[in-house]
Amino acid sequence: MKERILTGIIIALLFMIPFYIGDIWFTLFTLLLAGIAYYEFSTIIHLRLFGTKWFVGIIGIFLLFLPILSSINETLYIKIFIGLVLFFITSTVFNEHFSIEKAGTLLIGILYIGFGFISIAEARMEEGLLWTFTILLVIWSTDSGAYFVGRKFGKRKLAPKISPNKTVEGAIGGIIVSICIAFFIQAIAQPFESLLHTTIITLLVSTSGQIGDLVESALKRHFGVKDSGKILPGHGGILDRLDSWIFVFICLKLFGIV
Repeated sequence: MKERILTGIIIALLFMIPFYIGDIWFTLFTLLLAGIAYYEFSTIIHLRLFGTKWFVGIIGIFLLFLPILSSINETLYIKIFIGLVLFFITSTVFNEHFSIEKAGTLLIGILYIGFGFISIAEARMEEGLLWTFTILLVIWSTDSGAYFVGRKFGKRKLAPKISPNKTVEGAIGGIIVSICIAFFIQAIAQPFESLLHTTIITLLVSTSGQIGDLVESALKRHFGVKDSGKILPGHGGILDRLDSWIFVFICLKLFGIV
């Protein structure tokens, strides 16, 4: 427990410095996190590390970041996506051990991780420190609320085959706690436009955050992996800690909120 708490404090400090500074520094930091997350994802799906396909994937993630690192038009995303699809599909022809399922899984991982961290960087860049930090607080309060409410009142399993400890009562409790926290922050700092706006964003963030957590759990369970990595002692890997963030910020981007 002491190791977990100490690691948590160090993680928070290392994250908050570039997050507070913002601008290009936080964008580069999210690119670094994306690279680590991709490495972890590769180990989960049993992709040969530092092979040709692995390097194409990491280059793909870097290229996805180019539009927010430079003045390159965002239509580059389409070309990158098409290029990755063609490369991985072609690879299944010339490598009998690289199946179409592995190609599809790898492609999804690259896009999911890439766009997830891009969306986090864009939120900090476009919406500012207070707004983005409030989103993170909503995610954290959802996790804490779901854990404690589920532990006290949880009876009905939310997704028993994927995450046996999560309950419907815990999920609802997490949403309620996050709304209370968001309303409190809105009352003292007004990060959002109105209470209605606060409610809509909080419901989206809280719900999508819990789905994101289940998505990574489903991935790990499918491949028989307990943790995505060991880079964070007592906490697992970057994907273990930021799985909710990735899904949340992609959803915020999808609905035009970021």
